[in-house]
Formats: sequence, C-alpha cells, structure tokens
Amino acid sequence: MNVTCLQENLNRGLSLVSRAVAARSPLPVLSNVLLATEDGGLKLAAMNQQMAISVWTGASIQSEGAITVPARLLSDFIGQLPEGVVALELDAETDTLEVSSGRFRAKMKGIDADEFPPIPEGDAERELEMPTSVWTSIIEQVVVAAAQDDSRPVLAGVSLTFGPDYVELAAADGYRLAVRRAAAETGLSEPTQIVVPRAAMVELSRILTDDPGAVTIGLTANASSVRFSTRAVSLVSQLIDGQFPAYQQLIPDTDNMETRVVADTAAVAQATRIAALFARDGQNVIRATIEGNDDGGRLVLSANSAELGENQGEVEAEVFGTNTSAQIAFNYRFLTDCLGTVSSERVSLSLAGPTSPGLVRQVDKDGDDMPSFSHVIMPMHTVS
Repeated sequence: MNVTCLQENLNRGLSLVSRAVAARSPLPVLSNVLLATEDGGLKLAAMNQQMAISVWTGASIQSEGAITVPARLLSDFIGQLPEGVVALELDAETDTLEVSSGRFRAKMKGIDADEFPPIPEGDAERELEMPTSVWTSIIEQVVVAAAQDDSRPVLAGVSLTFGPDYVELAAADGYRLAVRRAAAETGLSEPTQIVVPRAAMVELSRILTDDPGAVTIGLTANASSVRFSTRAVSLVSQLIDGQFPAYQQLIPDTDNMETRVVADTAAVAQATRIAALFARDGQNVIRATIEGNDDGGRLVLSANSAELGENQGEVEAEVFGTNTSAQIAFNYRFLTDCLGTVSSERVSLSLAGPTSPGLVRQVDKDGDDMPSFSHVIMPMHTVS
C-alpha cells in the first residue's frame, strides 16, 4: 500500500473511527484501526463488541493494500502533524506502516488486515432516508434519558420505532422517560421496533453533526444489527435483545393534570443551573414551586445545602389548571438534562400532584404543548 492524503481529512476520519476502538478486548487487533484502499480512496475502520465505524476519505492511491495499526498511536501522531500531505507506505513483509509528512516520519508496527473481523455492511432488508439535521435533534432529545449502566440491558439502549409515516425514539432509565416523534415516510405497512445501544446513538449524533445531508437507516436481513450511513461514514450497531417497556402508557394524561406552567425556556434553564450549585452538595434536590395570580404567575426554583446555604430563583410564568399553587421536587440532574434538550423558546411543566411524575413539553408560538416531544421525570420525596 502506498497512499497520500491530506492531514486534515485523515485526522477527521481517525477522530471518528477511534470512538469505536475496543478499550479492552481479547483480540489485540481490535485495539487497532484498519486502513485499506477501497474504491479509489482510503477506508478507515474500527470496531468493538457493540458497533463498527467506517470512514471513507479521499486519497491518491499509488498501490493497493491494507493494514491495521494501533489506533491511539496513529490518531495522536496524525493529530500533531501540521496541515499538508501525509504519505502512508506499507511494508507488507514486516507489517510496518511508514507515516511521513514534511520533516516528520514514523514507522508503526501493525497486525495483518486479514485478522481484522469483517464488518457487517451487507444489503439492508429495509432502508429509510432522512435529513441528518432531523436525526441529530431527535437523538439529543432522547438519549439523555437512557440508563448509564447495563444492569437492565434494554434500558441502556434507545428504542427506535419506524411507523408508516413516522419514526419515534424513546429512552428510559427507571427515573425518567424521553420520547420524540418525527414525520418520516418509511414505506412500512406496520410499525417495526428495534433497540440500539446508547453508546452507538451518541456516536451517531456526533457523526451526523459534522456530516450535513441525509442519513440512510438500514436493517440487515437477520435483524441483529442496524446500519446508519451517510455519503462518507457508516456506523453498524448490534441490537439489544429484549422487550422495551410499553412507554406510551407511562406518559401522563394531560387531562388529569391539575397544574400546567409555561415559561421561557432559557430563563428556567438558567434558574435550574443556579439552583444546582446548591443542590449538588445537598441531596440533589431542586424544588419547583408554582404560584398563579391575576398577573399570570411565577415559577420558583430553589435548593439548599446544610453546608453551603440556600438559593431561590424566580421566573415569570403563565399558570393554568384547577390547582394554581403547587410544589414538586426533582433530581437536579434530570431537570437540567431535560431542559438542555428543549429547542422551543417556551417550555411547559404539567403536574398531577407532588408525588406524581412531571411532564415537560415544548410549547409552540400559540402557547400550546407540542405532543411530538415528551419528557417525564419522577419526583423526589423529601421531608419539608
């Protein structure tokens, strides 16, 4: 293999695939990144037990070939080089890759590319194409609610439901639930649901943020994996076995809510972040107090710490419902995460009581809730 390419393109590709490098693996080759000439360009690939990421970058090919080299070493070395042309030359007899650019040169010991496991990139049984901008927004609004550990594997994933004219993402960790639906013509006659690991969805969001255009979602024939691909990047993820909770019945019925408060999203987020300074050194509790009056009302967010003191922030709000004076307590992390995903200028919080889940929704320009997004947060029980 004898290849030349631009440092900035190679550096970007390595930064993407490096996220799929196995941290610990019985197979040493999975700590490496694959470099292979393919279709007149240079293919970079890495994989772990959950996912594989492949990136195709433009290159000038003098001779074909493939090799795997230590991912961290190559990525760090390329990242330190100045912008310009990088030459990659493989000594196939010793599995050594020589990397040179300007006055810098290195030789890296590699492992034969034949030892790198094949990446499942076969033809998909079903495919759906959507704008990447839609996917990045809906992933970010949902993935924050997925469980961070694998004690219940299905909750460490994100549910993707493809309906005839929509795609719906959902995640839950037992304390909160986030659901987001977006219009999409899938061509399916019946809904199809899969559960994708949280880590794969996080990486997908990062990939799509820097790759405008369209993303194609394809299920493989045996339905054991899913492929997300753009013009230059492909992410293949294993699916999580198991039944995702019937989450729709966990979303509170707005008809049963006693209190609904609507306020400026940025103002509520700011008040939450300030209260969190005290809550994080206490019991992680933020109290939300809703007070309605003839002038509209207010939402007060407060927290206290036995060691640090206490805080109270007030936000102007509109209050509706049969009970215009209410209070509830949330874990500050859950409320902060939720508000960080709201893209509308105003946000609503609906309550059925201090011991019932709170429902957060985006609000349109007319002041109405947008049911395409629901974030449910369980309350914390505190002693007054």
